[in-house]
Parts: sequence; structure tokens; C-alpha cells
Amino acid sequence: MRRRTDTTEVWNSRNRAAAGSLFERLVLDEEDRSVDSTGTEVQGTVRSIKRHLLRLLNAREGGAASAPELGLVDFNVSSVESNDLTQHIAASIRRCIDRYEPRVRVRTVECSKDPDRPLDLNFRIVADVPAGNNKELVQIDLLMRDGRAAHIR
Repeated sequence: MRRRTDTTEVWNSRNRAAAGSLFERLVLDEEDRSVDSTGTEVQGTVRSIKRHLLRLLNAREGGAASAPELGLVDFNVSSVESNDLTQHIAASIRRCIDRYEPRVRVRTVECSKDPDRPLDLNFRIVADVPAGNNKELVQIDLLMRDGRAAHIR
């Protein structure tokens, strides 16, 4: 919610907190985009987490010199047996989120296959997200295509 007083805009701090992380709020200021004030604080946090997970899960382990464990392992390596591939991917997703997304406590990561699209892997992430003094149970659906996190719902 924004109030206009002469030429100065004043932001309601509660709505600004719902916009996401500090850096996302800075980008909002820089680009002069309005904050979506229709959502709750939890919805804003979940949107921020999804944006971060999309970036995080598209990184490859070993690709960042400052954080060599950041991202998912390369599944084209021959050491991963094909029958355990989905279990290895799910474990890698869980490890990556546990290490690099502190706002989330992962409960489960499960794979579900779509028979019409055998090359797509769908993962369901069930996690706790902080909501004020409580925790909210959230389900995040992740679609992986060609070894990349293509879409998060």
C-alpha cells in the first residue's frame, strides 16, 4: 500500500517485507515497480523462495568457485546408475535447498513421472515456510527438462 504525500512516496513496511528478500526489494525500488499488495506476507515469501529456487536449481555443482557445492550435481556422469537417477536427483535437490535456502525446511522431495512426457521429470517439494511466529506447510512443484529446472509452480 502506497500513500502519496506531495511528491514523496511512503511505503508501508509490512507490504514491502512481503515483496521478498532485501535485494529483491532494492530492485523494486531501482526499477520503480509497484509491490503487489494483494498477497499476504506468506505468499510474498513463497514467491521469493520460488524465484530463488529456480536460480539455485539451475546452477551446477562446481560451477561457482566461491561455493563449489552450490547447485545440482551433473547427472550425465556415468557413476549414477539409470535406475536410481530420480532418487539421486531428489537427494541433490534436497541437499541444495537445505544448504542454500535457509527460509525453507524441506520435509520431502518426491518424483512423479508423466507417461505422456517421459523425458520430463516432475518433483514435488513439501516444505515448511515461516509465517510470522508459525510455520506454513507449502508444496512446490518443479518441472525438469533436459537436466534443467524449467518451471516451478
